[in-house]
Amino acid sequence: NVVVTRTMNFDESGAYPTLDNAVVSVSDNLGNTQVLTFVGNGTYQTVAYPVIAGRTYTLTVVAEGKTYTAQSTTPGAVPIDNLLVLSFEFGADTINSLVPLRMDPAGIKNFYQFNLFNNGERLDGIYLQDDAFTDGIQIQQPLFDNEGSYESGDTAFVEMFVIDEPVYNYFFALLQNQTATPANPTSNFSGGCLGYFSTRSKDTASVII
Repeated sequence: NVVVTRTMNFDESGAYPTLDNAVVSVSDNLGNTQVLTFVGNGTYQTVAYPVIAGRTYTLTVVAEGKTYTAQSTTPGAVPIDNLLVLSFEFGADTINSLVPLRMDPAGIKNFYQFNLFNNGERLDGIYLQDDAFTDGIQIQQPLFDNEGSYESGDTAFVEMFVIDEPVYNYFFALLQNQTATPANPTSNFSGGCLGYFSTRSKDTASVII
């Protein structure tokens, strides 16, 4: 899906106004092109368009007389071998973290983004990892959710995405904004557009705490 909205000032609240009359298309480096179908609420979808590891995709958005483009190269898939629970004692409290074990591909910079769920509800937060110190070996780095949400008996579910470096940098900047003066993260779009375009691989796993 591609969602196109207008920006708002930092001190404004409410939903971002959608753009429902844009022309959105995607193409790969082999010349396969498709115009996305508008489905409502600023959302545009592809139809049976293949996303293949190693290919570079270009997204083009024409809206209100301006053209915005972004590129993303699809990383290879990395499977989650096992999802473990690591518990830490802090005084009278127990903090449960998730450890998505996986074997990192050697010789390639890999960047990971995660969505965390507890009993079917997605948890707030931005969760990122990279392989700067774990290239080519099993990654055993835990994920700590912001609120310490997981308790005994809960069902934890993880979505793990392998993303390219520009998208990682975008979300890393958003993460830094949570503790610093807010600033616009560096987008991979040209033309002064905010936001990001990402093609990625995905794996999921679940565990009962």
